[in-house]
Amino acid sequence: MQRITSKIRDQRGFTLIEIIMVIVLLGIIAAIAIPKYIDLRTEAADATASGIVGAIVSSASIGYADLVTHDSGSTFPAFTTLHEDYLQAQNITMNSDANGWTAAIGGVTYTFTYAPGSGNAGWAKVP
Repeated sequence: MQRITSKIRDQRGFTLIEIIMVIVLLGIIAAIAIPKYIDLRTEAADATASGIVGAIVSSASIGYADLVTHDSGSTFPAFTTLHEDYLQAQNITMNSDANGWTAAIGGVTYTFTYAPGSGNAGWAKVP
């Protein structure tokens, strides 16, 4: 009889309480980590959109410099000129329409605008 009870005592393993505690801790970690991961993806997509706006403004500045030095122009390049001549040269591909560009970044669609008079640009999420 002592052999049976000593064998049972010698067996190593996890108790039910230990397993439940591990499951609870994993649940807490998942509850904290998943929303943070989603926020990081959104922030990364917004940062990419801001980077594209920087490329648009830089392209507008380059286009303005080209117009001033070659054509004696005093305004920033037109929307179509900016898209065709300068943005494609920087390997930025976006679908253009009459008001700006749209691009899908991280599953979110963004609209980029450009003001030829000032060379300013901006972005907004498409709902």
